[in-house]
Amino acid sequence: MSPPPTPGPITNPFRPSLLAAAIVLMVPSAHAATTERVAAGAAQVRPGERLSDWLLRQPEEAAGPGLAWQVPQELLAQQFLKESLLVRVEAAVRSASPEERAARERLLSVLQSMPATGRVALGIVDPRWLQANPGQDPVLGEGQRLAVPPAPLRSVTVVQPDGSFCRVLHEAGRSVLDYLSACGLGSGADWAWIAQPDGRTARAGIGAWNAEPTNEPSPGAWIWAPPRRMAELADLSEGMIKFLAVQGPSPQEASAPPPPDAPVFTAPTVAGTLPEAMASQPRPLDISGNDWGETGLLQTPSARMGVAGDTRASLTSIWPYTRLNVMFQPFDWMEAGFRYTSISNRAYGPTFLDQSFKDKSIDLKVRLLEESTYVPQLALGFRDIGGTGLFSSEYLVAGKRLHDFDFSLGIGWGYLGSSGNISNPFKLLGSRFDTRPRASTTGNANISSFFRGPAALFGGVQWRTPWDPLTLKLEYDGNDYQSEPLGGKLRRRSPINIGLAYRVSPKVTLSAGFERGDKFMIGLTLSSNLAASQSPKPLDRPLPEFRPEAAPRSPGWATTAAEIEAQTEWIVERIAPKDDVLHVWVTDSNTVYRTARVEKAIAVLHHDAPDAIKSFVFHYSERGLAVHAQAIDRAEWVAARIQALPPHAARAMSKRDYEPELARPDDTRSSPAQNTAATEAAAPETNAPWVRPRDKFTFGIAPSYGQIVGGPDAFLLYQLGIQATAEYRFTQRTWLSGAVNLRLADNYDKFTYTAPSNLPRVRTYQREYVTSSRFTIPSLQLTHVGQLSSNHYYSVYGGLLESMFAGVGAEWLYRPARSPVAFGVDINRVRQRDFNQDFGLRDYKVTTGHASLYWDTGWNGVMAKISAGQYLAGDRGVTLEVIRRFDNGFVLGAYATKTNVSSARFGEGSFDKGIYLSIPLDALLPRSSKFSLGFAWAPLTRDGGARLGRSNTLYELTSVRDRGAFNFAAPPDNTPRAGDNLLNFDRSP
Repeated sequence: MSPPPTPGPITNPFRPSLLAAAIVLMVPSAHAATTERVAAGAAQVRPGERLSDWLLRQPEEAAGPGLAWQVPQELLAQQFLKESLLVRVEAAVRSASPEERAARERLLSVLQSMPATGRVALGIVDPRWLQANPGQDPVLGEGQRLAVPPAPLRSVTVVQPDGSFCRVLHEAGRSVLDYLSACGLGSGADWAWIAQPDGRTARAGIGAWNAEPTNEPSPGAWIWAPPRRMAELADLSEGMIKFLAVQGPSPQEASAPPPPDAPVFTAPTVAGTLPEAMASQPRPLDISGNDWGETGLLQTPSARMGVAGDTRASLTSIWPYTRLNVMFQPFDWMEAGFRYTSISNRAYGPTFLDQSFKDKSIDLKVRLLEESTYVPQLALGFRDIGGTGLFSSEYLVAGKRLHDFDFSLGIGWGYLGSSGNISNPFKLLGSRFDTRPRASTTGNANISSFFRGPAALFGGVQWRTPWDPLTLKLEYDGNDYQSEPLGGKLRRRSPINIGLAYRVSPKVTLSAGFERGDKFMIGLTLSSNLAASQSPKPLDRPLPEFRPEAAPRSPGWATTAAEIEAQTEWIVERIAPKDDVLHVWVTDSNTVYRTARVEKAIAVLHHDAPDAIKSFVFHYSERGLAVHAQAIDRAEWVAARIQALPPHAARAMSKRDYEPELARPDDTRSSPAQNTAATEAAAPETNAPWVRPRDKFTFGIAPSYGQIVGGPDAFLLYQLGIQATAEYRFTQRTWLSGAVNLRLADNYDKFTYTAPSNLPRVRTYQREYVTSSRFTIPSLQLTHVGQLSSNHYYSVYGGLLESMFAGVGAEWLYRPARSPVAFGVDINRVRQRDFNQDFGLRDYKVTTGHASLYWDTGWNGVMAKISAGQYLAGDRGVTLEVIRRFDNGFVLGAYATKTNVSSARFGEGSFDKGIYLSIPLDALLPRSSKFSLGFAWAPLTRDGGARLGRSNTLYELTSVRDRGAFNFAAPPDNTPRAGDNLLNFDRSP
């Protein structure tokens, strides 16, 4: 077994690096003189004593939010942070003007006087509550201290840019703006940083352009809000507030002399007085969609964006257009989506007069500049790219917020700029920008037409009214509606549109407007942040009762295996103790929330395993392929549940990932009869191995659903049915699997259209395949997989590979454990199936296959996959797939394929493309589920760039080898807990 790779480089300049910190501390420094005062004002503890017991020995006022737990092992990182701050402040001193140099030197002196304390966060500090919740009750260790504030907490301290302290008496209900105003600050700052007395920190926007609500400062809080003109100080704000947090509560005015060992700050202190009028609580900017689903006003887009993971679906209607919009926010700086537009005054075509014309389009908007005090937010957008181009537009738009008002101004081309109210600025680059060519093919991005033709200004303002749910909108529209799609013209009585957005709930918004001077608009938007989705699990099976000590009597490994399977949905193949290690072999463990299931499995093993077992090792395999191994120290796991651990101890308690031992081909450990005998013999015996009796045959029945959206016969064609699946395993690595489907209900009587094609019809016989028979065999495949070495996997397969093709194939994959890169090759010889989807075959044959490179970029959860090879129609080319994976397992992906087939020969759409998403059901349901809910959208189904849709790919089977395989989980609840790292920059805003 080989250890896992080391973590990647640290990029945050304030994130403590132990190596760098060690170097800093080994070099003599004038700054280090204050380190000896670490323990000032702190009380010694009895090693091994619980925090609750220590509190019960203290005066009642000790159990307050200002109590500081000081751990020597945390000094290194905090001292490194201090040294980093001092270096940056010294640089600010050197660059300061003569008038400001003295103030910067005073700030430097104050920082030098502050020690690294080793403070670690505490949660609730009520001793009786801690005794009832031992997981939040630290066991105090050698050298640790507990510091109680020397005076009652009654004031808030604002650290001023010159290093002086402004002390303001605390008053309930007062915001950070009030305390800054009391000290003559705030008007020149954009951000305020707050360290509460318990050490938790937060950032709050306080400018007219970024104001946002925040928790009020508590007594004993620190506030740091440097003016924006002091860029050097503003840039170090996050590090500054975290270092203030480790000092403990802010200094208080004492009624009696402080203890001789109380912390002493060298900063001069002044008193501030709160203003009589209480500052109003600021509200965040309200973000809502426009008629097109984009973030914007009514007809026009704005520069605003949601947050990463936001998803919106909206339906809007203003004659003659009804739009169904679906928008995604893969990054904070990008918005993308697709749209169906129904044009009610135009028929779909001469042979489809009973359905209005339907247009499909794709949108993209990227943020170029983030808003700041004097700089507006700037975004570049493209509407209807990669579609028919009937509504194609490009735009550049700026946005500036002023408290509850948000102003936008932009310039548009194409549909947005059809009024031509200004001259196209790109005419300066040449006369070709005078006219805008019409799209010659549908589906191309039509780059040649970008920013050409008439241009127009557009803009507007939205106002979030004092009634929180209501936002009013006013805009100037740059479209004159005289160049509408399909030769249409619409009357526009006025370029001014007015409207409103009413937020019924956080996820539902109603919109209405009066546009073009004589038309009413109405809309409904459903929104959610899928990246933040989570659901409590009240319906989950209760975990075994936890107790620190081992079980007095084990129920037997068969019972243990059954409980693990019930808790995790895994299949336990074998449990075998060896010396003081308990080995557990599991399969069928591919899921999104792996870590949550590992924790459940450990809980079961700890509950059942005898005291002689000191560690657990999970061996993960899929279809007999050894793919991963993971070791857990039992004592460390127990310690984390019976006490709160400081960060250094928590960091040391990681699960250890290893390269698994190779399983023997077909892994015939024993025959079924031997398995049964071993199981019976080992049932009450924990020193003997247990082997699961092998189930050769499995069977299941589930409902089935299929749909086709956006076709000329009907907007939605659907079928409902029932599907039975079965599998027979000859060995662990060789199996036969298949499915049969019975179509029970559908509206396929409307399905009459077969799309034209200039290529072999590998996908455009869609109607024939779904309507020819109610009883079908979607797949029947014999598969064998194997392992050439620890990183090399192969598979061979044959049969009815998918609903349209049958054949044989082979795949090879190179995938090192925890590597960001994998490479694979597949090759298939296939023949087209009969339309009835039985065992009959048609004449068309083709060889298809691809070489694929998989790359986990390590940047914002982005993965890329590039495949090159021959497709089902015999065309050759490349498919690029980009995938964004969020921390909670939500996946958003897009793909595009370009082959040696010309756009004209490909037909409508020009090239194959699509969008898909996957949502783990763990994030949505009140009960754990290892399955995910998927949705895929492609504007058209054509024959070019079509890939074989086979199952059981090696990359999916080996997904546990992904370096992020155990990282996906429900979003953290951010509840303060004992042991939280006060220097955790990863969870900072």
